[in-house]
Amino acid sequence: MDKNLIEKSITKLNKLNKNTPINLVLSGGGVKCAGHIAMLEKIEDLGLKINAISGSSGGALVASLYASGVPTQDILKIFKETSLFKISFFSITKAGLFDTFLFKSTIENQIKSKFSELQIPIYITASNMQQGKIRYFNKGKLLKPVLASCAIPGIFSPIKINNILYSDGGVLDNFPISPFEKSDLPLVGSYVSDPPKRTQEELNSTLKVLVQATFLMAHSAESFKFYNTDVTIRFPLSNYSGLDNKEAEKIYKMCKDYLNI
Repeated sequence: MDKNLIEKSITKLNKLNKNTPINLVLSGGGVKCAGHIAMLEKIEDLGLKINAISGSSGGALVASLYASGVPTQDILKIFKETSLFKISFFSITKAGLFDTFLFKSTIENQIKSKFSELQIPIYITASNMQQGKIRYFNKGKLLKPVLASCAIPGIFSPIKINNILYSDGGVLDNFPISPFEKSDLPLVGSYVSDPPKRTQEELNSTLKVLVQATFLMAHSAESFKFYNTDVTIRFPLSNYSGLDNKEAEKIYKMCKDYLNI
């Protein structure tokens, strides 16, 4: 990732006037979405006003927590302290190695129960696994769409919503700009999904290969969208896996440093 390109993007972000209303797009990226927390704090420091947020996968989780009024440092704490691969989440009866719905206890008391209760409107991206269609949830109950958006296929079990199975929003749209196509407001993106670089030795399990393939597919399908935003900050996180919650603090601090270049 070209550091000069990052610096140009940050300079462009810094030039937005205080109180400017913006729409914000948060990519997926697992634990790497801790970088979005640094981005939200940067937006707060600049005095920009978030009109709405769209998020996919881990970005959907950040969006739902932030729009529910959870302080940024508390969101970071959730990323630092939550291991997605708890043995208690393991399942042999669901369509995934881990039962996504068991993860609900981590967030259900942190987020609002309905979209209408949020402080900021949000769009949660999830993939309809039966019909191969993307859906942007923005009304009704909040918990299940968030869980669905985070459910990596084959690893986490799909979530049933209105008798349809939904999985990771990143399968079909990992950088969801579509909800804002008709908006005239500046569109700002935070992208943390540059695929990690892996050696043959590191790709030594089905889980690791599945996750690497997901990152590669998502990135190749999304990179053209950067040109359809007013400014997108692409954080250089290819050296991080996106799976290890122990990396959350380091990712956050690195992104914070980049935003203060």
